[in-house]
Amino acid sequence: MPLPIDPLRFQSITTATTTTLEANLTLCTIINNGDANVSVFQNGDAYAVAMTIAAGQGISFSASDFEVLPTLQIVTTGSPVLVSVIT
Repeated sequence: MPLPIDPLRFQSITTATTTTLEANLTLCTIINNGDANVSVFQNGDAYAVAMTIAAGQGISFSASDFEVLPTLQIVTTGSPVLVSVIT
């Protein structure tokens, strides 16, 4: 069975907000180009534990074969906010 092919989507977050990424993603890259830290939560632990992405840093998540990522939430604060999300 061939793996699914997902089109890439780009999103920019430019305001302090909570952004929930769509479910069923197999790949996600988050790049923090702003001045403040960004927090990333996932629904596997009911959004209880945050992972912090410092200013100027990024991270990629990829699901195992035939699996999908948990639903992710990105919380941005401070100013200026500039977060790039590639899914």
